Parts: sequence; structure tokens; C-alpha cells
Amino acid sequence: MLHCPFYYGPLMPRCAVTVAIHDVLILEHPEWFPRSWASPIRWLTPVTARKAAAVVTDAEAVRERIEALCGVPRDRIRVIPHAVDHAVFHPVDGAATMAARERWAGGRPYLLQVGAVEPRRGIDLVLWAVEALRERWPELVLLLVGPDRARVAALEDPPAWVVRPGFVSDGELPALHAGAEAVLSPSRGEGFDLPLLEALASGAAVVASDIPVHVEHFAPAVELFASGDREALAGALERVLGDSAHREELRRRAVEHAAAFTWERSARAHLALWREISG
Repeated sequence: MLHCPFYYGPLMPRCAVTVAIHDVLILEHPEWFPRSWASPIRWLTPVTARKAAAVVTDAEAVRERIEALCGVPRDRIRVIPHAVDHAVFHPVDGAATMAARERWAGGRPYLLQVGAVEPRRGIDLVLWAVEALRERWPELVLLLVGPDRARVAALEDPPAWVVRPGFVSDGELPALHAGAEAVLSPSRGEGFDLPLLEALASGAAVVASDIPVHVEHFAPAVELFASGDREALAGALERVLGDSAHREELRRRAVEHAAAFTWERSARAHLALWREISG
């Protein structure tokens, strides 16, 4: 029995193989990814998926796309969502959030986006929306936490209110999440969106695009906006920023919703699948 956790398995398997395919974005939108590694994954993913005893993915929405694009029968695709380490990502006290705001934003109110910087993550939408919001909230800044993965034209000459803190450890993220007026997940495509779940577990008010996996896993706990629509994003942010009661309700629902996503539950589901395959 062999489990392959990253998109593809062996071409000539000598035992039962399960393979994790977290998304099929590389098949649907190859232009979003560096060509140096996109090409082999595009070729290997569907070929080895069809040879696998089972495919594991993170959402029903992705399961449907794997079936359609890789030719894997639906009954050989098992949905097992990711989870969050609740020992790390959890609500923190007010002193910690105030310290995070002072350290990372100079005491100013901020919006936060966490994850690798690349065009599909909707940073162009965020820059436009925050620019519009600053007419009402002129002190508002945007923190972008994550490495540069691909060129984003809008960040080549960023406004002064964009802050790039560099590396932030997992232990520092909960206070950074909780201290934000809102955490943004405006991606145009994801297989799950682990940074979003980590923000929820930390008690953040989250504004997210309405892509299928966000709707499937997180709709009850986030403020959704129409994916790719910068005016819709600005409107969603205005609702959160302008209504403190709504913002606090999002924070409450965030922690409650995230509690169901545990690594123990994920591990047990994987183990059950492997026992089923092994007979």
C-alpha cells in the first residue's frame, strides 16, 4: 500500500496506490502556474490518477472536476477535507491582537491576506477595493503575508498603504488574523484554502470569493462576494467594516465552524480508506 500526497503517483505501480489530488487547476488554468513544473504535473496527474486504487481530494466540487478531466470513476474518488491544528490556530486575547496591530501595522486598522502572492489569488481585486474603501477609512492598510510565487503587475509599484511583513511564523498568525478588521480570501481558484480555515480558527472575520470550494466548506462562517468582481469585494468589505455587530458575529461563527475540521478526523478517514483498499 502506497499513498502519494502530491497530485500524482507511479506510472507502473507494483502495489495498491492512493493519490491525493488537491485540485485540477493546473489542467483548467495552466497559465496560472510556472511552466517549469506545470507541464509534468499536467501530464502525470490524469495518467496516474486512472491507475490509482483511489484518489483523495478535499472537496466535492474538486471531485466532480477530477471525474470530468482525469477520467477517474466517481466511486474511486474519496473526499477528505483538510483540517487545522487547533493547538496553534485559536482565538487570542485582546492584548495579543493590539500588540499585533502595533507591530505589523503601526497601530492602524488593517486588512490581511495570507498566502503565496500570484495572480489567481485576486490581489488585483483587493488593491482596487482597498483604494475605494480608504475614501471612508483613510487609515486602513493592507498586509500581504506570503512569498512571491508569480509576477503580479499591480504590486510592481504598490501604494504606500500596502505592507509586506515578510515571513510570519504560524505561532504569530493567530494574533495577526484576530487583529485584522477582516481577513481576505479573494482567490479565483482553490482546491480547499487552508489559510482561510486557519483564519477562521483564529477568530477572524473573513471575506471570501464565492468559488465552489469556499461555498462548500465555509459559506456559513464567511462574508462571500462574487468571484472576480472587485466592486462586489468592496461592497462585502464595506458591510464588514461598517457594521461592528456583523463583524463580531462573523468572528463568533468562524471559531464555531472551524472546530469541525480536525486532523484526527482527517487521519481516521484516510485510515478507513486504506483498510478498505487493503481488504
